[in-house]
Amino acid sequence: MLWVYKKGVRGLKIIAARRKIFFALITLMISFSVLFLPTNSASAATTYKMTTTADVNVRTADNTSGKIIGFYKKGTTVTFTAKTKNNWYKTTYNGKVGYVSGKCLTTYKAPVATTQSFAALNNEARKHLGKRYKIGATGPSCFDCSGYTQYVYSKGIKKSIPRTAKQQYASAKKIKASELKNGDLIFFNYGKGIAHVGIYVGNGKMLNAQNNGVKYDTIKSGYWKKYIAGYGRVANLK
Repeated sequence: MLWVYKKGVRGLKIIAARRKIFFALITLMISFSVLFLPTNSASAATTYKMTTTADVNVRTADNTSGKIIGFYKKGTTVTFTAKTKNNWYKTTYNGKVGYVSGKCLTTYKAPVATTQSFAALNNEARKHLGKRYKIGATGPSCFDCSGYTQYVYSKGIKKSIPRTAKQQYASAKKIKASELKNGDLIFFNYGKGIAHVGIYVGNGKMLNAQNNGVKYDTIKSGYWKKYIAGYGRVANLK
C-alpha cells in the first residue's frame, strides 16, 4: 500500500519513490510469470504434408521412448500439425496424438500431370509400316493388332497398356466420336466382342496391324467404319 502525504515536499518525494518501487515490482513479477509459462516442444506452424520414406512407427512422444500406437507404411502421405525441436512431427492417429520421426519423412510432392507428345507416338507407329501381321505377335518384327498398339505406346511414349484389344478397351477412358484426338484408340467388334484395335492419327485415318500388315486405313467409310465399337483414351497427348 502506498503512503500518501498530503503536504510537504518530503511527502511528495516519498510518494514518487514508492511509486517507482511499486512499478518495478510489477514489472519484475510480469517478467517471472512469462519466464515460467508452460512451453510445448512443438513449434507453432502451419500444417506439414509429408510422405514416409520407410515403414515408420507412430509414438506417443517425440522420441523413441514413446509408446508405439501405430505405424505408417512406406509411401504414405500424412498431414502433420507441428514439428518439434528434435525433428519429430505431430499428428492425430486414430484419434490420439502421435509423433513420427522426421528421419523417415520427406516433403510431399504432388504428382505432375504430364502431357505427352503425339509426335513421338506417331513416329514410333510409322516405323513399323509394312511389317507383317501374326496372331499373338508383339513385335518388333511382326505384330497382331493389340501387340502393335501396346508396343507403339511403350516405345513411343513409355506408356504401359494391357495386352489384348479387349483389355485395352476395358482400361481406356471412353470418349465420343466427337472427342476423338490423335493418339486415341479405336476399337472394333465383329459380333463377338472387342476384337480389333488401331491408333487414330488424324484426318479420319488410323494406323493398325491387320491381315495385310501394319498400314493406314480410313475409318470414315467402308469396311472399318461399320465395325467401330467405340473410342478410348489412354494418354493425354498434345
